[in-house]
Amino acid sequence: MNFRAVNGPFLYTAYEKDLAVRTFPVGPENPSFRPLEEISPLLRNAVLISEDGAFFRHRGILIDPFRESISANLRERRFVRGGSTISMQLVKNLYLKQYKTVARKVEEMIITWLIEENRLIPKERMYEIYLNIIEWGPGIYGAEEASRFYFNKGASELSLSEAIYLACIVPRPKKFFYLFDQEQHLRPWLQAYYRIISSKMVQRGMIDQQEQDLLVPGVRLTGPARLLLRGAEPTPEEPFDILDENEE
Repeated sequence: MNFRAVNGPFLYTAYEKDLAVRTFPVGPENPSFRPLEEISPLLRNAVLISEDGAFFRHRGILIDPFRESISANLRERRFVRGGSTISMQLVKNLYLKQYKTVARKVEEMIITWLIEENRLIPKERMYEIYLNIIEWGPGIYGAEEASRFYFNKGASELSLSEAIYLACIVPRPKKFFYLFDQEQHLRPWLQAYYRIISSKMVQRGMIDQQEQDLLVPGVRLTGPARLLLRGAEPTPEEPFDILDENEE
């Protein structure tokens, strides 16, 4: 397998339950593709803090979170925690089937180690691909499509509140509507998430204290996504735990 092939433009196929649902180019041929520098630094940093704060410092695998996730999965006899770094998420999306088994997780770790240890794909390119291919809603892939779907604006134009909102739905993008009440306002319990992410962004020098002080923990959807809001409460069968943080 030529892992370096993704350093240039390539075709990506998104899968759902191992069925191909969409194929699109990752590169200039795709009008929704955005180079890393054309994606708002607020979004880049919010996703980084939310998903894998140590991404640019580690070599693909964080042993302690992964060990904890395996232990939790074995205790529950099902996959309740992922423990995946951004590198591992990217490997899963690019090279592996989507089913969840211990064997697939081990394969994911091996490929991640090979890529990171041999520096086959630069970190910046890995993150650029990640932000352009991850699912961000029903049939919505990448930062540009997500920005237009939720806020009717480009990925370079997002506010801090909008960036943190997009970061919080990465784990369960198709359930975004659970975050809103009947009046289409973000639910109050999300204030904790906004506080956690913005505080870490201040600590890392990604925003200043004044930006955090002025942050209003809420958004109004102005894109097509607003038509899908249900105002439904999360149920035990459909949990939405977004405060499960990765280690930095």
